[in-house]
Amino acid sequence: MSVSESLRTEAAALLADGRVTMIIASRRRGHDCVPGFFTNADQLDALDHDPDQQLNPAAYLRKEEIRRQMPVAVVARPAVIRSIVLLAAESQITDDDVVILGVDGQTFHGVLDLAAAAALLKAQYPDLGPDDDVLARVDELNAMSAEERAAFWAEQFAKCTRCYACRAACPACYCTRCIVERNTPQWISTAALEHGNYAWNVIRAFHLAGRCTACGACEAACPQGIPLMLLNACVGRTVEAEFDAKVGYDPEAEPVIGAWREEDKEEYIR
Repeated sequence: MSVSESLRTEAAALLADGRVTMIIASRRRGHDCVPGFFTNADQLDALDHDPDQQLNPAAYLRKEEIRRQMPVAVVARPAVIRSIVLLAAESQITDDDVVILGVDGQTFHGVLDLAAAAALLKAQYPDLGPDDDVLARVDELNAMSAEERAAFWAEQFAKCTRCYACRAACPACYCTRCIVERNTPQWISTAALEHGNYAWNVIRAFHLAGRCTACGACEAACPQGIPLMLLNACVGRTVEAEFDAKVGYDPEAEPVIGAWREEDKEEYIR
C-alpha cells in the first residue's frame, strides 16, 4: 500500500469515528500538490501525499478558521512534527486539538498523539536541523568581520518586497498583531526600503531564536530568494550553543524565550 493510500485509509477512519473533524493534507491540483482541507470521506480521493512538499501545515493550527474545527489531523513530515510539538510547548495547542499522521518520504509512521510524535522524533530524527550546506555557509559568515556580515545581509534584505509570505508560511509566527502592523507608535517603516527591510528581517529572526524548527517553509515561500534558512541557522546555532536548546522535541519543554535558569551562560552578553 502506498503512503497516499495509507493516509486515505487512516484519514477516513479518523473522520468516521469522530476523532477529528478535518484532515489537513496535500491534494493534487494539475501537476502540483496544494494544501487540502478534508472534512468528509468522500473528499479523500483527492488526498495525495507529496514527499517534496515544502509547505508547513502546522501554520494553519493557529488560524481561527481551523481552531473552530478542532480537533483536526495533520499529515506531517518530521520537521512539521517538530513545529506541532513546539506549538504544544508554547501552550498554543493541546493533545486534544490535533492528531498527527506521521510521514517521511515514502514511509508512513502511523497515527500519533503528541507524546508518540515526540518519541518518534527522539528515536529516529534526533538531529533534525538545517542542511549541511547551510551550516557550512554559517561557518563562512562567522569567519567574516562584523562589517562584512552586515554588508552581506544588507544586500540580501534589499531584495525584500515586504510581502510577508515568510510570516504567513511560518507556524511560529502566530502573534495576533505583528510589529509591522503597529502604527501607534510605528516601530518599523512599512515601505520596502533599506532601513525597514533590515529591521523587519532581523526582528523576525530574533523572534524565532530558539523556536525555528528548520522546516524551510519561509525560504520556500519567499519570492525574492532571500536565504532565510541561513539567517535562522545563524541565530539558531548560537541559541543551541548558549542554552543547549533543541526545540520541537518535547511538548512539555520550557520555551527558550521567556525562560531563565541560574546556570544560563552569559558570555554572549557584551
